[in-house]
Amino acid sequence: MTFEPTAVIRAESKRIADVLIDLDRGTPVPTCPGWSASHLLWHVTATQLFWGSVIASGSTTEEQVQEIESHLPVQPTARAEILLRRERATEDLLAALLTGPLDAPSWTWFGPDQSVGFSQRMQTHETTIHRVDAELTAGLPVSQIQPDVAAAGIDHVIDVMWNWIPDEADRTPLGIVELRPSDAAPRLIELVRWTGRRWGRGFTDQIGAVRAPADAQPTAVVEASAHELDLLVWSRPARVAKSGEIQLLAAFDELIEFGIQ
Repeated sequence: MTFEPTAVIRAESKRIADVLIDLDRGTPVPTCPGWSASHLLWHVTATQLFWGSVIASGSTTEEQVQEIESHLPVQPTARAEILLRRERATEDLLAALLTGPLDAPSWTWFGPDQSVGFSQRMQTHETTIHRVDAELTAGLPVSQIQPDVAAAGIDHVIDVMWNWIPDEADRTPLGIVELRPSDAAPRLIELVRWTGRRWGRGFTDQIGAVRAPADAQPTAVVEASAHELDLLVWSRPARVAKSGEIQLLAAFDELIEFGIQ
């Protein structure tokens, strides 16, 4: 990793506030159905406040996290107060991230990685993508995601955001897709259909993806810059080129359509 995650979080958080603060509060966010500009700005603020508190408190249990959630503030009505809360939330999060080692234990919603480092990675990419949402909400051109950040964002989607297929699920492999950034190394994923239970819900014939072995042979390719592929896998508008097996590409489109908000 050649970028500094805390610098990315700080810059992208400021950009979100700068873009959203003068918009009509009710302006819809096109990439987050049901959200408004006001909702998006407060979501970023409250999310950073929450994770900064989790990390700073050394919380490692559900009970500790529920206590933090119960004391989160409600959204202020004054724009000046929202801006102040956002700035404080960002700086508190960054201070927590910079205080101790990234491998320190810390509660996260992702079972395989209960560390401060996971929250740093998650916040780097979540803040970056919500900056994209803010720019789209304001009708502005989407600023470039630098290639190393975008490549790491693609990895985060593959290894975390798509990584929720239950071990005991019934799986039907569909084939290998290569994500081919023009400015980063290729990534290989295997698409599968699965049936099983997750989060107390039943899923039938659900599309999913897992990282494929390095020697796997793809039968479909999706290519663009790392920036565009990062937008794509996070279910944001992107310009990419697709080639290969038609049915496999249709399954890949279904995976993207399932969405990450």
